Amino acid sequence: MTTDVRYGSALKRLTRVGPAEVAAIVAGDPSAPPVLFLHGFPTHGWLWRKVLVALGDEVRALVPDLLGLGDTVVSPYADFSMPAQAELLLEWLDRMGVERVAIVAHDQGGAVAQQLVANHPERVSHLGLVGVVAYDNWPVRLVAALTRLARTPGIDNAAYALGLPRPVGRLAFRRAVQDSANMPDDVIEEYLRPLLTPDGRERARRFMLAGDARYTLECLPGLRSWDGPAFVAWGADDAFLSPSWGLRLVDDLQGADRLELLSFCGHLVPEERPDELASLIRKLLAR
Repeated sequence: MTTDVRYGSALKRLTRVGPAEVAAIVAGDPSAPPVLFLHGFPTHGWLWRKVLVALGDEVRALVPDLLGLGDTVVSPYADFSMPAQAELLLEWLDRMGVERVAIVAHDQGGAVAQQLVANHPERVSHLGLVGVVAYDNWPVRLVAALTRLARTPGIDNAAYALGLPRPVGRLAFRRAVQDSANMPDDVIEEYLRPLLTPDGRERARRFMLAGDARYTLECLPGLRSWDGPAFVAWGADDAFLSPSWGLRLVDDLQGADRLELLSFCGHLVPEERPDELASLIRKLLAR
């Protein structure tokens, strides 16, 4: 059973898959090439809204909220590891009637994408990695500090889930963009909204605790052997993940010929450079 539910300014549908009701934006022409958009921590599928507007009906956009984040409904005690996320997404894609899909991923969504490419290469037609976690570059310093707090008995969830209270959360999000005007208060509030309930904070805590660089390191052989069309894009002013990681990914991906370095852009590339990303996705799908 699939139902449409309105969350913030994005229409998400809930689909029961295994232990979760996966919340997802599904947009575009059903007959267009399917593209799976994956977000990272601490955002949700709404991250891609500007890119979806730019692409319109050129793609069939499939934009789920990962387990533990956004509006996906799941027990805080579910398995939030990257392999589990990947397997659940494959089942969700089956429910959507999608056999092969292009993947465009950001931040920790990139770890899920790498799991899919390494372990299910036949399901991935194209790959776009945008400021992603990779190798042993994660969790980034801020998330590592929050994770240490999350493991400390007696610390209230609000102390580590996204740097709450809100003033700290706003500072963290604005650090993720090159121009703070691209991260107004109402946008930050929408990202923080799923974390304002006790269940939401606990799911975010468990998501952080499930993060481990071994999930990307173990993907390296499969990533290097996959020969499909790919691009790697990065914000030149990314304060969390250096563009040098993107250069390394280009070397390891047979289908990527150069790093797409976006000037005057921070970590949240879909917020600051949606039109450029849409252009890169068009070129990717044409290959």
